[in-house]
Amino acid sequence: MKSLTRSRTARRGFTLRELSIAIAIGSSVMMVAVGLVHQAFDWSTLARHRRLDDQTFFQLSRQLRNDLHIANQAELDSGDTAGQSLRLSVNENEVVYTLTDMTVTRTERSGDDVVRNEVYRFKRPRTLVLTRLETDNQIQLDVKTITPFAESETPLWRSLRMSIGLRLRHQNGDIAS
Repeated sequence: MKSLTRSRTARRGFTLRELSIAIAIGSSVMMVAVGLVHQAFDWSTLARHRRLDDQTFFQLSRQLRNDLHIANQAELDSGDTAGQSLRLSVNENEVVYTLTDMTVTRTERSGDDVVRNEVYRFKRPRTLVLTRLETDNQIQLDVKTITPFAESETPLWRSLRMSIGLRLRHQNGDIAS
């Protein structure tokens, strides 16, 4: 008879109810943890793409500024659906910047030969627009972030304004140092 009425403190193991409660709590904690880890990976990817876009923009701006400052003349072609192009006459070479959806292609030609071809590609959706400011003899590059909201205006992400032939004017003494 004594074996049937064991005291609760003397038992070994867990009841089925205790095990199922522990498994339910553990699985809830794991679901939250997996969700947080997934969110952290998404944020990490977004931060990496933003950093790469910053690097791409600064490399593009440095090269474009150098080319524009030594250009004899610049011609901006407002493109159709293919994008815009900027033609620069630099020394004896022709440098063409072609803007498409999220890329800028720089092609340097000497005569009919391609000397150098570079592609600047953004990771995040961007809109690139070149504008010529006739009064100041400048070119402005506006880079906007494309948002999924159709009713909102696309925000300006970066803007760059450069003078055409600035270094040439300094070398010729047209501008005082």
